[in-house]
Amino acid sequence: MSHDGRKKRRRRYRLRPWQRLGLVAVLVIVFAVSSTLFMDFGRSASEEDGVYAESGWTDSVYAYVLAEDDSLTTTVYNDGLAEAYQCGRGAYVEIESWTPFVSETGEEYYHIFYNGQFGYILCEYITDDRSDLLQESIVYVRTPVMLLTELDGVETGNLAEKGDALQVVGYDYFRDDGTVHMYEVKIGTDIGWIKADYVVSTYAESMENWTNDSNVYATHVYRGDGYGGGDAADLDYWPHEKGDFADEGNEMPESVYAVYVIAEDANPEKIAACLEEVEGTEINTFVFTVYDNGKVAYPSEVLESYGVLDDYYCGSTMEEFAEAVQMVKDAGYYCVARIACFRDKVMAAAYPEWAVTDTDGNPFQIDESYWLSAYCREAWEMKVSLAVEVVDDFGFNEVQFDFVRFPNLLLSYENEGTVDVKNTYNESKAQAVQRFLTYATDILHDHGAYVAVDMLGETSNDYVAPCGQYWPAISTVVDVICGMPYPDHFSSYYSGGTRYVPYEHPYETLYSWAVRVALRQNECSSPAIVRTWIQTWDDSGYTYDSLAIQRQIVGLYDADITGGYMLWYGNGTLYIAEKLEGVIEYDYYELYQQAEESGELLSDYMGVSTDEDADED
Repeated sequence: MSHDGRKKRRRRYRLRPWQRLGLVAVLVIVFAVSSTLFMDFGRSASEEDGVYAESGWTDSVYAYVLAEDDSLTTTVYNDGLAEAYQCGRGAYVEIESWTPFVSETGEEYYHIFYNGQFGYILCEYITDDRSDLLQESIVYVRTPVMLLTELDGVETGNLAEKGDALQVVGYDYFRDDGTVHMYEVKIGTDIGWIKADYVVSTYAESMENWTNDSNVYATHVYRGDGYGGGDAADLDYWPHEKGDFADEGNEMPESVYAVYVIAEDANPEKIAACLEEVEGTEINTFVFTVYDNGKVAYPSEVLESYGVLDDYYCGSTMEEFAEAVQMVKDAGYYCVARIACFRDKVMAAAYPEWAVTDTDGNPFQIDESYWLSAYCREAWEMKVSLAVEVVDDFGFNEVQFDFVRFPNLLLSYENEGTVDVKNTYNESKAQAVQRFLTYATDILHDHGAYVAVDMLGETSNDYVAPCGQYWPAISTVVDVICGMPYPDHFSSYYSGGTRYVPYEHPYETLYSWAVRVALRQNECSSPAIVRTWIQTWDDSGYTYDSLAIQRQIVGLYDADITGGYMLWYGNGTLYIAEKLEGVIEYDYYELYQQAEESGELLSDYMGVSTDEDADED
């Protein structure tokens, strides 16, 4: 048989004995390394959850802590079985072994290690089954709030109203004190997520209203609804947890001194010029307009996802905007992203089903603009998605929402029956505004950002404004409340036959406004920081020079409103730099503290004249 005609035979290769031993050794090493990596991965995951610590035990196991009866914690004992500290339910602890330690009285304890401490817990309060931890089956809504359809999302589900009974079907995690962070609940046939702070264990508790020693809630009830914005009694006044992200590298200045950057100037060239202007001053914050009624600072992916990006004037490329923000952050400044909410002509045109419209469904112009309805949850989701984007993608420390309200003249059109405001849940204007801010604040806190809201000047008064803003209800919810008491926005009036013009009295106007604000702050369970927008533009022949600007600032501090100022100018602060000489060089809060120690008002301590009439003499 020729070579070509033969079927080729595959040679079998046999390992020699020494090669086989080598291969076995390699496999053993690989298995050992893989096991170590797997074990290390498990330990790393535990460390991330804050449950792993080196006890020194070699054969330890892990388990969960159950709560004692009628409590959210259980007692940890020391070596002498004296009470050492309380451990919250759900804590994941290391146990020396499943063999209990038996005391002289016959009680059985597990020897544990948790948070760097050894101790003993009664065996009945330890379980290896996570499903044993949650005892609640029904919770009741104390604070009205929108459910979220996903734990880490922005999409809203049903409205959970005060007194509603919610069936508990799950939770995300337990906090150190044994409370749940968020419950997964069922309402009707729908399932959603609600923050545990907004629910209680009984219906009676859920129907209570927050008050204090001076019975402030009765004050809110008495005010009622005088101007169509809603009844003060129908709002929520229970305290809300404020953001505190200093440990995460996001520390808010104690008193903010801020310049303002318009969307068109949020590029490296203009930012470099602005940084140069404020270098060596006490300015510590930049407020960037990210989104405002037809303008956007960068080509937002959120706007692109809604199919409207091409309808906006875009101030910079993504790269230019990112570089501009980073320049400010690298220079050590606190960064705030301003987002206009419900005054929005572009989104109203693109999504009229979310807007204030006429009865035929066409966007309706009020106050010289078109508006999204603050009742509309889809509009909420769009604005908060944009806020999350600027925080996550550009590292903003804070989001400041502007135009969180209804248009001022809306009520007259409602009374005429010529508008559709999309009031799906039959809410008052003030309820919708407060609930939007509750929703937005909760989500942005989860992203490590503070939340601020701009307020009309009239909201320092003791009534619910027609636009739905009510100072105590909003200050209770957000981290920062930003009044806009521009003197030229206040009406003139006659007193004793003399016409009083507020914009000619910047100190008196701001001081009297701030005194009222201090009263409103005392009506809150968890008041926000007050940070104020300052007028810098001239009006009707009255020049707002450096003295007029400074008079507004010291007027705030003289009334003990010390959260700081922001300098508003429609074209951005860069264009009024000369006006600010002699204004931005001062640390007003530090001087305020010094003035307090000497028993003086800041204006007197600094020698700032507050008598505008004397200027004319």
